[in-house]
Amino acid sequence: MTPNPDQANSTLSIGGKLGEWVQGIDRSGAPVIYSLTVTRSPFKARTFVERSDALSVLIDRETPEDHSKTRRAILELADMYGFAHDCNYRIVIRGSPPRGKGLGSSSIDIASALSALREERALSVSKTDLYKIMCKVERSDYLFDPQSIVAANPVDGTHAVVTRAPECCVLAWDTEPEKFVKTEAVTHLDSCRKPYEREYSDIFEMIATGDISLILRAATRSAELNDRLLPKVGFDAARKLVKELRDIGLVSAHTGTWLGFVLPRPIDEDALCRISEFFSQCVKREPTRFETG
Repeated sequence: MTPNPDQANSTLSIGGKLGEWVQGIDRSGAPVIYSLTVTRSPFKARTFVERSDALSVLIDRETPEDHSKTRRAILELADMYGFAHDCNYRIVIRGSPPRGKGLGSSSIDIASALSALREERALSVSKTDLYKIMCKVERSDYLFDPQSIVAANPVDGTHAVVTRAPECCVLAWDTEPEKFVKTEAVTHLDSCRKPYEREYSDIFEMIATGDISLILRAATRSAELNDRLLPKVGFDAARKLVKELRDIGLVSAHTGTWLGFVLPRPIDEDALCRISEFFSQCVKREPTRFETG
């Protein structure tokens, strides 16, 4: 049962993401993720919090066993900020993105629950501290500053704003609707990226310029490197179109199944026409639209 809106404090959840601008490693071999956080998404998660006689978490598409990570994060927050004895809430998250697709569903759920409790209890907790709690529980995406591109270590919670996110439209699709990728099962990809460390360094530098054309080049190159490690159906055809159009980029869910064309705004009508043809002829379905910046 959804909490009564008259009794529950409800808040829009964290906006979410579509894969990564870049996912690579730094010079020490530690993972670095530049999540492509979105400002508009068809997945409109909403979090509700109300008082209850015990702590419970309900998330769309999940059994109670599956969202133990969100529960653990809530208890970590409660322990750190002194309300472990008073953490009896019913938390419901509706509209969370599909699991195992590279859309950041677990990170969205945890970040949304923590943010909702922060608001409910009027806690003075920084986004940095929330992210560190998330990373204690599982490998997490940094989703708190959608207007920025943030370089984050998904394991230890360190992160830094690199530049402002460009204003773009992303036309994306699930390359394998029946496939699901468990992030925990592909952590070996960090070590597989070591041969490309120097190239990732160049990619990070391109992102840091804030130049939109270089950001799109960096995203496309990161997607190309990742496809050597975790290939996606239709990737070569999509990359070919990006190379032909030049002024657009390709974004990949590096540990998921989604791909997307990134078009700077204002959108070039000729590029949009070519991409529409790609979806009708190659993908054979309508794209899903996201917005950044």
